[in-house]
Amino acid sequence: MAKTLKDLVLALINATLILVALCLFLGWKLTTTAQSLMSDFSQKVQIVAPLREEVQGVRSELAALRTELATIQVNGGLADTATAQRVSQTLDRLSQIEDTLQAAQSRIVAVAETPDAFISTAIEKTADTVADRIITIKGCSVEG
Repeated sequence: MAKTLKDLVLALINATLILVALCLFLGWKLTTTAQSLMSDFSQKVQIVAPLREEVQGVRSELAALRTELATIQVNGGLADTATAQRVSQTLDRLSQIEDTLQAAQSRIVAVAETPDAFISTAIEKTADTVADRIITIKGCSVEG
């Protein structure tokens, strides 16, 4: 009886050590993957910076064009009312495009200045995916 209990305790210790080693290995792999995601995302954020500058340049050009058209309209350089109306419509479209570019630039700035939120989201999604795969492998089903 004592030998059986001793063998059982040794088997329990061995199984526990194997599980601890497996958990450490999986934790190490998860950390490596998270670091890889962070470095990839940091590289992608660096790509966004020139895009932000280009959007700012386009916005400046649109503002200059709008100012020029407004000057032509105000100075009376228009031959008829149809042309004046087209210039007015063009000014309205330029304003809409400028607003769209402003919104895009704001989103680009948010991505460039706060990559931590996106990294956290990526890590959470990865963890959820891993958990789902483990549940699938285990044979459990999640009712949703």
